[in-house]
Amino acid sequence: AGVSETAARTWVIQITISRGGAAVFNGEVNVSQIKRGFQDLISYLFRSQTFPHGAILLTGTGVVPANEFTLAPGDRVKITISGIGTLENEVVVV
Repeated sequence: AGVSETAARTWVIQITISRGGAAVFNGEVNVSQIKRGFQDLISYLFRSQTFPHGAILLTGTGVVPANEFTLAPGDRVKITISGIGTLENEVVVV
């Protein structure tokens, strides 16, 4: 019925951004660096709203490229969370 907070806090979030097949940014952060406990974060989320169909709580990755960095069409963004898996997408102009 889910993963314990203790287990989730051992996970590592890794991000790689590739351009033309070469990595232009790499970074990682450990989930243990999230300051607040998960139950505390959830309690704030539900203080003023209800979510009958569920909710996704985004805390940010803690991995941020330098201010001068900008994604470009064709870049590939790959995010891996050790306890979950990998999501990879290509940047497109919309």
